[in-house]
Amino acid sequence: MSSNLHGIAIGIERSQDDFYLAFKAVGKLTHEDYEQMTPLLESALAGIKTPEIVALIDITELDGLSLHAAWDDLKLGLKHGKEFKRVAIIGRGELQEWATRVANWFTPGEFKFFEDRRDALDWLC
Repeated sequence: MSSNLHGIAIGIERSQDDFYLAFKAVGKLTHEDYEQMTPLLESALAGIKTPEIVALIDITELDGLSLHAAWDDLKLGLKHGKEFKRVAIIGRGELQEWATRVANWFTPGEFKFFEDRRDALDWLC
């Protein structure tokens, strides 16, 4: 993989007010990555009074975030954190597992860390 490759792939499925999101973060995320991803999420949530989001987030290829991207991530979490019902994070290593536990403290939804995709999907369903 090129060290310059970075971004966020996002998949969105809806069933009335329920959302299933799939995110995959690659490389070191930048503010520009959030500028492209955030409008997609905002558009999907527009007009829904009380969305309940179930998300699968793959950070196995994440190398970090720029300071501005970290700020963007925090703002997005503050704005939509209460809408996330269950979040399975697929990652690697103790640092990513620790970050998942921290996220779980600050959001009303349930966040859980997995190293295996199948286990994450089983937990979400």
